[in-house]
This record gives sequence, C-alpha cells and structure tokens, in this order.
Amino acid sequence: KLQYPDMLSAVEADLQQLKLIFAVYRRYDQAIDPTNVFKELSDRLREELDYDREARHIDLYRAMLAKEKGIHVPEPVPELSTGRLLTMTWLDGAPLLDYVARTDDVEERNRVALNMFRAWYVPFYDYGIIHGDPHLGNYTIRDDGSVNLLDFGCIRVFPPSFVRGVIDLYKALQTDDRDLAVHAYETWGFKSLDRELLDALNIWAEFLYAPLLEDREQKIMEGQSGYYGATVAGRVHGELKRLGGVRPPREFVLMDRAAIGLGSVFMHLKAEVNWYRLFHDLIADFDEAAVAKRQKAALKKAGVPATA
Repeated sequence: KLQYPDMLSAVEADLQQLKLIFAVYRRYDQAIDPTNVFKELSDRLREELDYDREARHIDLYRAMLAKEKGIHVPEPVPELSTGRLLTMTWLDGAPLLDYVARTDDVEERNRVALNMFRAWYVPFYDYGIIHGDPHLGNYTIRDDGSVNLLDFGCIRVFPPSFVRGVIDLYKALQTDDRDLAVHAYETWGFKSLDRELLDALNIWAEFLYAPLLEDREQKIMEGQSGYYGATVAGRVHGELKRLGGVRPPREFVLMDRAAIGLGSVFMHLKAEVNWYRLFHDLIADFDEAAVAKRQKAALKKAGVPATA
C-alpha cells in the first residue's frame, strides 16, 4: 500500500471544501448539525494517512480476531514499510462482487455473511473497537467462504459505555422501553431529547436494528427493496427538520457507516441468516468492565492510542 505524494495537503484541502459545504448546508437545512460529523471525519481521515499507525491497527486486529477461523488478517512487514509505504503478507482471495457472480449456493453466501458479521462485530462487542470502512475494496473472499481483511486505516475505538449504549438501545426497541431508549441515546452522546425527537431517532434505529429483532432466518432487508433505506432516511430527515434538528455525536458517524455498509454487503450476498442469533451470541456475556479491561490490554500491546 503506497501513499501518493503530498496526500496530507490534498486531504487538508478536501476538508476545507467539506467544511464550506457543511456551512452552506446549515444555512438552508437545520435537520442535521454536522459539527461533530466534520470533527470525526477530519480526525479519521488524517489517521488514514499514518501508515505506521495502520500497521499497529493490523497487529490489533490480528490479536482480536485470532480465534476466528473464518477471518484472515495479513501480517505487516516492518522492514519493508515506512510512514508512506505499508507492506503486508499476501492473502489470496476474490473481490466480493466476483465471488457473488460465480456463487449461487445460498449456504456458501451465508457463510461469507457470517464471517463478515463477526469480522466487524466481534471486535466491537468484545473490545469496543470497530472497522469504520466496509468498502467493497477493503476485503476479499476465499474459496471456502472465509474473509480476508485488507485495509485498516479507518479504525474507531469507543468507550466501553458506548457499547453498552448500543445494546441498551436494542433492548429498548425490543421492549418498547422509552426511558431505556433515552438513556441509551444519551450514552451515545445525544443531548436534549424530548418525546418527539426520541420518536424520530427511533425510526432510524428500528430500521437498523430490524433484522436483529426477530428470531428467524431472513434477508437483511426482508420484503424491502434497496430504496427502502432512502425512504426511511427521508422520513427521519423531515421529522428532524420539523423539530429543529439534532447534532449527532462523533461516535454515531462510523457506527452508522459500518452498519449501512455491511447491510449493503449482505444485500449483495442475498444472505438468509438468523441475524438475531448471531447478535445474541455476541452480546450474551457482555460485561462493560471486562470490555474495558480487554480493550486497554489490546491497545497497549498493539501500541494503538484510544480515539480522542
């Protein structure tokens, strides 16, 4: 992985343009205050240019996923790497869309979906860490359905309390517990929630969590077209605009991006999986203190700082 010359200047110029776009957006649309979105994207994009840090991210993921037989992480080669050149061991595999084009067997596709789900969410629920970029070019698929992770520039470390908030929101949607939902959103970093704002946020949350709420095999968007997400987003946007808007917390940005990106992957795979059971297998023994302990040890061993 070789970085183009003067990428830092290019990224800084792009960020200035993005800042201007957000400022213009705020003049005409009050639904979303992008202040924290800009801060989060700025920090993560700058980190992606630090290949020394990315090499440490690889070591971190090799440790977190060491017991996952269906997931492969390359090994960095320090003697052939610099701050702008990252050398890793080679992993054979095919791009996801190539794999989908040649594989009709639903069981094989389901196996890939299972491995992708665990590649993203074992680190999150066990360590409070997530890969923020499930772009199609960041992994390949082996013939046996196992997954090669290839890019580790965009990694987000969360406070363990945030992981608890994600689980609490799920439980709140399961039981229609509005007080728990408010507590969960506040743990995420949302502020000044009233009844109507809670309802608006829950529209989006119910869309994201829907596959996890029923104990049965189903596609990731059962009975819905790929346009349904855009319809839901439009509805939420309209409600937020009517209510005066909301400022999403920084933690929301990559968590949402990962969920939407993985949903797209599962749609490409046409996977039919019991997402409920996959999720419950991950959270069954959740212990916030244990996550904090594992996270601290893993970050220290890999030399990765906690996210600001």
